[in-house]
Amino acid sequence: MTEHVPVGRVLVGVDPSRHAARAVDWAAGEAADRRMPLHLIHALGLPTDRAGASIPAEYALAGRSASEVLLAQLADRARRAQPGLNVTTQTSDFGAVETLTGLGGHHDLIVTGTRGHGGFAGLLLGSVSLRTAAHAHCPTVVVRDTPEEAPRAEIVLGVERGQDPAPIRFAFESCARVGARLTVVRAWLSAPSYGGHFLTDQPATEAEHLADVEKLIAGVRAQHPDLQVEIRILRGNAVPSLIDAARGARLVVLGAHRRRAPLSVGVGYVVQGLLAHAETPVAVVPITARGADDEHEH
Repeated sequence: MTEHVPVGRVLVGVDPSRHAARAVDWAAGEAADRRMPLHLIHALGLPTDRAGASIPAEYALAGRSASEVLLAQLADRARRAQPGLNVTTQTSDFGAVETLTGLGGHHDLIVTGTRGHGGFAGLLLGSVSLRTAAHAHCPTVVVRDTPEEAPRAEIVLGVERGQDPAPIRFAFESCARVGARLTVVRAWLSAPSYGGHFLTDQPATEAEHLADVEKLIAGVRAQHPDLQVEIRILRGNAVPSLIDAARGARLVVLGAHRRRAPLSVGVGYVVQGLLAHAETPVAVVPITARGADDEHEH
């Protein structure tokens, strides 16, 4: 009896904006390379009776009709870019975050676009991309609205001390699927205590960090013996270090711990920094195994 290997979908949240079309382009290529179907979703965000609002029938009908036109255009765009790609579409009456997180199963990949603002505008809480990355049950990729450039065949994985294996597995499996090499990055800063002494429970030298990273990835790396892997230990702040290391790469991968509060939007300083400022598409892999009190940055 052969083992059943689940095959997920690449789910893309779309709207009439240019950055959404850019996300569709990226997702179509990713779906083709991963041999996964592409599912385009347009969320109307209609008022519901739960909010005590009455929805005029003609308003809802007009929204759904316009959605069908938009989805047909974007599906045609994806099929032209990737002939033979299995593309399906769906209109949802609910909001974008509720729709995407509700549809995304553990074997799926959610893709959203972003306008790519830096600075304060890029860190505004409540955005669709940030909230989806914070709550989805599957990896979420946020694609910036940047000029089209052919990336190098490389995926960058950021790891912290005590890294959960979920983003490590995702990065290795993604490289194997799309034929990319993997660069594993650990950024570190010496952290003196208030008394001026360096904390003793953290690696203190580049060699110690290298050994720690090698230990973290050893199990997954053994499952992919033919994959080209490079480990880079960078001294400096994690956000600019990862942005620089991933510039021009196909994807940068980070883990994000789940805080289960229904209205929470935080994904951690490092993840939020990359979502706001990285030109490279950012994959946020959910980590749910640890408790709600876990305070890791990623």
